[in-house]
Amino acid sequence: IDDLTDTGKTAGIVRAMMPKAHFATVYAKPKGRPLVDTFVTEVSQDTWIYFPWDMGFTYQKPIADDHVG
Repeated sequence: IDDLTDTGKTAGIVRAMMPKAHFATVYAKPKGRPLVDTFVTEVSQDTWIYFPWDMGFTYQKPIADDHVG
């Protein structure tokens, strides 16, 4: 399971190592699409997907964290 298959380079390497495995991704781009068995959404090759873990967000303490009642 992966978040995205883009060019398929990594998927191709893993597929060669594990040819009987079932590959699933959330997003699949046209170049990598033939290498995955299951995907949720196909997007164009030039689409850039911003994932929360790539955006540099930091933890913010909840406003009501210390509120009792």
